[in-house]
Amino acid sequence: MSFASDTKNEILHEAASRKCCAAAEAAGLIRGCGSILLPGRGQVGVLLTTEYPAVARYIKTLLSERLGVGTSLRVIQPGFRRIRHVIEIKVSHESGAERLLRETGILIMKNGAKVLTDGLSDVLLRKKCCRRACLKGLFLAAGTVSDPEKGYEFELSFTKRETAAAARKLLASFDGIAPKTRERRGRFVVSVKGSEQIRDILAIVGAHRQLLKYENTRIVKDMKNRANRLNNFDGANEDRVLAAADAQTSAILAIRNSVGLDELPGELLDTALARLAHPDASLAELGALLTPRVGKSAVSLRLKKIAAFAATIPNR
Repeated sequence: MSFASDTKNEILHEAASRKCCAAAEAAGLIRGCGSILLPGRGQVGVLLTTEYPAVARYIKTLLSERLGVGTSLRVIQPGFRRIRHVIEIKVSHESGAERLLRETGILIMKNGAKVLTDGLSDVLLRKKCCRRACLKGLFLAAGTVSDPEKGYEFELSFTKRETAAAARKLLASFDGIAPKTRERRGRFVVSVKGSEQIRDILAIVGAHRQLLKYENTRIVKDMKNRANRLNNFDGANEDRVLAAADAQTSAILAIRNSVGLDELPGELLDTALARLAHPDASLAELGALLTPRVGKSAVSLRLKKIAAFAATIPNR
């Protein structure tokens, strides 16, 4: 199973303990995978769809036992352009759909008339526990989170721009979370990127076991990346050292083959001979070979003087 599926399976085992949180979670579920039915005569219904049997059972239990509305469940078999079963959970008007919509802030009274909204109720989400529950519902219904082995991204996908805007506002209400919204193939996607933000979201929705797995994977991955960067840095640094040594040796040979090394002052001559004898040595190693010993910076200065002298030789 995927990391996202394992995360959803974990948080299915802990239902909201308070009715206010249950209503907030139901609001997230309806916004994420639900639609409003309008059969006529002022009646309303709610239809939620999912491909995950465990999520379908969870929705049915939440609505029936926590919010006291009747539900019916139907499985639609795979067909044209559909390779998986689709499970429908329906709440009819007679089973309490209008009360459910009122309690979740989706159906409100405005100027004496019933109005259906597309966002999330600020009144419903005043408490932090309710905002957590709502985000959990949104994730179960319309969310995914990448495997930390492959990347760090959390997404919620919606059919309506207004719903995506409300979900973005909800995510941004948690410290350290900076969501972005974009349109992709006719849907509106709210995304969060970055390992620390994903870690915080897993904690918010209650996926504590997955959080530990995520952190372990992230730490190992970061250690491997750091080791690779250090190896690459060491390799590049070694290449620079060898290239510099080759240039220094070439300058010394040019002096020897033209005017002779005896033209160099004593300390420069000693350094030149040490470089010819040890073409791969570092500056620090060359300094240790000289008598008296000198530091790395002194060796570097001497080699620069040798290169400058070589540059004055005609036809160089």
